[in-house]
Parts: sequence; C-alpha cells; structure tokens
Amino acid sequence: MVWYPFATKKGYLSFSYRSDNGFNQAMRRKQRLAMITASITNLIQPFNRPQLAFEKLSERAQESGFAYFKYVQAHYPKERLYFIIKRDSPDYSKLKTMQHVVIHGSFQHFYLLHRASLFVSSETPGHAYFWRENMGVTANVVRTKPYAFLQHGVLGFKKLDNIFYGDRLTAPSLLITSSLFEQNIVTSQLDYDAKRAPITGLARWDMIDLAQERLNKRDKILVFYTWRPWLDDISDEVFRASQYFQHIKATLTILSDYDDKQVILMMHPKLHATLDQSLLSKVKLWTDNDGPMNELLSSVATVITDYSSISWEAYYREIPVVFDMFDQTRYTDEVGSYIDLDELPFGVKVTQDRDLQVALSEIAERHYQLTSQELADKTKYFAFQDQGA
Repeated sequence: MVWYPFATKKGYLSFSYRSDNGFNQAMRRKQRLAMITASITNLIQPFNRPQLAFEKLSERAQESGFAYFKYVQAHYPKERLYFIIKRDSPDYSKLKTMQHVVIHGSFQHFYLLHRASLFVSSETPGHAYFWRENMGVTANVVRTKPYAFLQHGVLGFKKLDNIFYGDRLTAPSLLITSSLFEQNIVTSQLDYDAKRAPITGLARWDMIDLAQERLNKRDKILVFYTWRPWLDDISDEVFRASQYFQHIKATLTILSDYDDKQVILMMHPKLHATLDQSLLSKVKLWTDNDGPMNELLSSVATVITDYSSISWEAYYREIPVVFDMFDQTRYTDEVGSYIDLDELPFGVKVTQDRDLQVALSEIAERHYQLTSQELADKTKYFAFQDQGA
C-alpha cells in the first residue's frame, strides 16, 4: 500500500492511501531520463512523431486498440504506431512476434509518452501510464495528450462521464461512432461536430466473422449487470441488503434451474465475494483468466443485461438480448440514458407483465434468433458489418 500527500484543485492538502500501482524507483529514474531525452528530441524533430495504442491498464490486447494496431501493422507497416503492454500480461504472447511493441515501464515507454503526437485507444489516456498516478510532469503530459477514443460499445443506454463532453479539456480529439444514429447522439448531446465523430464502426468488429458466427453452436446464457455508482464504498452488509444485490441473487436463483443452456456470470468483484457459494456453484463465473469477452460471445445464445453496451455487441453478433431494467427510475435519475428506455430499439424487456422466464421462453421459441424486424433494423444502428477497412 502507498500513502502520500497531494494538492487538490482548490489548493487544499489531502492524503491518499491506496494499493501500489507498480511504479517503483527504478522506473522513476528511467522516466526522468526519458523525459529529458524526449523533450530534446521534440525540439530538434518537432514533426513526424509516433502514435501510441493501448488498452485497459496497458494489460490487455483484445479490444479495439489491439485490432487497430494489428490492422496498421498488416497494411501500413511503415507507420510509426506503437502498442503498450505489460510484460506479465496474459495477452503479451499475442504481441511477442510483432513489431513496435513497447513494454510498459521501460525507458521506451516513458520516452514515447512524451514523444507521441496521439494516443489511440478505447480507454482514456491514463491507461497508457500508471493508474491513479496523477502527480508529476509525465502525468500532466499524458492527461493533456490528444487522443482518438475508439469506444467500448455503441452509445445509447448509458451516459458517458462528463470528461468526454466535447467542450472539456479532457475530451478526445476524435470520438469514433458506428452509425448516423450514434453520431447524432454525439453531435446533439455531447457537443461534437461531425468531423470529430467519424462513422467507422468499432475496430474490434473486424475480428468478427458474422457468416461463421451464424453457424456456431450457441449453448450459453450470459448474465451481465452493470455496476451502480451509488454502491461504491459501502460495507458488505449494506451491499447485501441493496436492491441490486437482491435482484441479481433472485435472477441467478431462477437461472440455476435452467437446464437448456449453461449460465455464465460476468460481474463486479464485490458481487463475486458476497454471493452464496451454493448459488455460484450452479453457474460459471467468467473472469479475465477465462479469456476475452469477444471469444465468449461467439458461443452465447442469449444475453441478459440491464443498461450495458454489451447489448449492442450482442445485437451486432445477432444474439437476442433480454433487458432487465429493474431500477430504471433511479438509474435514469442518477446515471441517465441517451435514448428512451421505454422504447428500446431491439431486445425483449422484462416488465410487470413479462417476467424473466417469459422473456427467455419467447426467445427460445424462436430458436434464439433475432426477429425479422431486428435484422432489418441492423443497418440503422451499424453502418458497417463487412470487416472492411
């Protein structure tokens, strides 16, 4: 653990006590030397700077950042695009034979943080550095670096943090969108012009072969409820009494007797720690060690979720979705949505007249296929479905 003082935005002295983020003294020495070297190079060679791609905490290579990096390597090998990854990451093996791979915490890593002209990722710039390391010259450089935000999923059910609003200093230079529908949300509600929100689709979708996916055996039901910000920093006892915990527990109790498909649960770690082990024994807990979500979805028949963008991912892959928005009123007030949650563009919604079991039965009766209307509407929400450039 690390305990340290820092100055707040209002000039007050505050103290933080948090887990060590791996930034040791040897790395700090490399950083100082790299910062000096990069600053001199930037003066001598101010143009033709490299670009940096990365993913969550610089630990992964399975999302749009990696997909974009692979595409550039294959089609534009002379382009100066580098990918940051931690050496102990399980995904490092994917990159060992590739060019322009940078080890997180190395001299080259710190040098490129100062030297790069642009970050490219589905994460914010802080993921290229050390998580929650907010002090120092390098931290300020990273925080203010121009970046292209590739997004995790299509916007709609969940409002973005205000750091992404177009008029903020923390806003990306480009915010990638998937269709005119999504671009209209970004331009009308986030204060971007159309040039800053180009319609390209998500880079990672190029790794999906839709024709093959339609032939896959789909023998799983994926359960994924998003975390609620009002549950942060509460005791386990209070958490167990929350509507969120009790509802998910009831959902898993229903699904534990579901014999037709294997039930897969992806959840916040706090939920893992507080659910009854007897209940968890009847479902499969999916963690990062089990593999990327992208691979899991290739064998999923139905997704049960609330407001998560995983629903859009499922729709793109022609997986039926059940929406269980059990706390819609509070969620709308405290988090917000860009679309009317009473008029969903796809999926089956759980209501007072249609419980979870009825919703699942409706989908099973059509053999876990999208409706003809959902298939017809896909082009409205996904401008590109062709693995093209």
